[in-house]
Amino acid sequence: ICSLSVFFSIGVRDDTTSTSIMAGNTSEEAARQPCQLRAPLVVTIVGLPCRGKSLASHKVARHLSWRGESAKVFTVDKNAMAETLRDISVFFKEGNNIAIIDGMHLTRATRQTVATFCCDSVYHQLLIEFTCNEKCLEENIEDTVQFYRQHDPNIDWERRFREQNTEHTGQFEPCSALEGPLITVNNSEDPMYHSVTARGVRGAIQTAILGVLASPVIRQQTFYFSRHGESEYNVLGRIGGDADLSPRGMKYADRLARQLGGPGSAPDCPRPKLIWTSELRRTIHTVQSIPGPRAAIKDLNEINAGICEGLTYEEIQERFPQEFAWRDQDKFKYRYPHGESYLDLLQRVDSVVQALLTNTDVLVVSHQAVLRCIMAYFKGVKPGK
Repeated sequence: ICSLSVFFSIGVRDDTTSTSIMAGNTSEEAARQPCQLRAPLVVTIVGLPCRGKSLASHKVARHLSWRGESAKVFTVDKNAMAETLRDISVFFKEGNNIAIIDGMHLTRATRQTVATFCCDSVYHQLLIEFTCNEKCLEENIEDTVQFYRQHDPNIDWERRFREQNTEHTGQFEPCSALEGPLITVNNSEDPMYHSVTARGVRGAIQTAILGVLASPVIRQQTFYFSRHGESEYNVLGRIGGDADLSPRGMKYADRLARQLGGPGSAPDCPRPKLIWTSELRRTIHTVQSIPGPRAAIKDLNEINAGICEGLTYEEIQERFPQEFAWRDQDKFKYRYPHGESYLDLLQRVDSVVQALLTNTDVLVVSHQAVLRCIMAYFKGVKPGK
């Protein structure tokens, strides 16, 4: 469960010419964008019931889609494997590149069916096995029961899940090193004891999946996102820079503080446990009256506009008409000369997103482009949209 509160304020380039390098032309993007020159990847989820498999499957798919990959979770019952594999074949033929099969896959024979399918079709395969300790299992069962009771309160869901767990425990055959690349996730009710091991993991996508799984799952999280208050550059219509808050921006900072535990706030108002800002003055001064430990994080800085820093869009169009036209054609991949693109920014804020997933009650005060990228992750919006 992740609740988001959003507050809004008022209001590689090697030369010095004006020829733009689009981010889409870099080898860096080639490693991040879906490409059928790479073999598609089938991720097989393994584990007994109530081990956190489905939650992790969708977490991985969301992260990969946010990075620009084409990932989808396929839920399979024990009698529907052949149909699922046919659906995956169609999915890959349409140009997509990552299929996550969410199921138990308890026996080596079941997993061998998937392995044979991958071998015959020249797909890569990655196994992810989930385990957990007893206390974590009890919490998982409780959460799962509460979820299913909302749909049908007349069924004894707790009894059903416990019987399923007992029934399948005797069938379970743990994954072996001979079955291929493997990530083993041992969930715990205490994030300190969450552990992940890996064997044979290779390539950018599998490594990214490993990074996602390394973060323990926190059951309930609340985040607060706010753009900085109006700055002096906002008033002038200039981009970038390190301008301070305008008078209206200071009023916004005061109003934000009253919402989040600052002077004049209500006793029952939310109070962030952590406050993260960029290194720029307009974000730091926006939170100056909000109590709590804070950190100025470089990765939260606004998109670097390069040679266009401090200019208005009218000045950019006048001085660099070709740059202005290229940006208008593809705002996501366009990279400012000596600056960044949204694609670059997405990679930069990846570390911030991963850090958020291991915390809760965090206030993030940053900039428009940065918050667009972060909110896209939590809202499931694909790059470019």
